[in-house]
Amino acid sequence: MKNLVDFRKAIVADKAFAKKFAACKTAEALVEAAAKEGFIFTVADIKNNTDLLPEELEKAAGGGWFVTGSTIITN
Repeated sequence: MKNLVDFRKAIVADKAFAKKFAACKTAEALVEAAAKEGFIFTVADIKNNTDLLPEELEKAAGGGWFVTGSTIITN
């Protein structure tokens, strides 16, 4: 089963994959869209997982997608 950490790694590694979630305006929408791609996690998982992965820190500095709190942030 792919979880939130796997999802976060996937959106950092693949811009085309990350763009699939650009329209998600809520954590609930993100959870639903990710489930359609085989990733299983909850809104609580998103809200409780606030640490950035090293890849996310790098993308945040150089422009990219990452998940923090309950939103997807684009730079």
